[in-house]
Amino acid sequence: MASDSKTRTGMTLEEFLRWPRIDDKPYLEYYEGRIEAKVSPQRKHSVIEKNLIVALDRFADPTGLGEAFPELRCTFAGRSIVPDIVFHLEANIQVDENGEVVNECLIPPDIHIEIRSSDQSVKKTREKLEHSVAHGCPLGWYIDPERRTIDVYRAGRPPERLAPDRTLDGAPVLPGFRLAVSEVFGWLRHRIQKPAGPEADPQ
Repeated sequence: MASDSKTRTGMTLEEFLRWPRIDDKPYLEYYEGRIEAKVSPQRKHSVIEKNLIVALDRFADPTGLGEAFPELRCTFAGRSIVPDIVFHLEANIQVDENGEVVNECLIPPDIHIEIRSSDQSVKKTREKLEHSVAHGCPLGWYIDPERRTIDVYRAGRPPERLAPDRTLDGAPVLPGFRLAVSEVFGWLRHRIQKPAGPEADPQ
């Protein structure tokens, strides 16, 4: 797959979207004629992704504000990328005549979240977020599980590094959504399960 991404340069976005292999894993992403394979997530990445989707949906679902989507392809502003998590407000979740969600997403995320795996390029990941907030995405989060850092991206501003005692704020997309940085990285602590039955209470 890596060799395909190196040789497939100069392809138009329309040609890329018709390519039948773009949603095979690892997913392929398109950057102005350059095609790259998305780095497969590792365990810390997956733990944070799973819990963050739950936290966002738990906040947004009761009032129908929107929904979080894992690994949703978004095609906009000359690119076709697969963010780790996309949150879309309800008004931006398109449905067809049967009321079913439409597969294609041709708009930027309302919240774009990237969670770095240890072998993933920091520069390329940050550049994805910079592109999103420069083309209509109001809010981006870059989470690095190894360094225990979270950077917040907003249009027209440099990224803001949150201190360990700070809180992720969902404004302007999800006013009132707040999540402590310490809680995000607390998810990485493994919950050791005690065995059930007689073995749990040795004599």
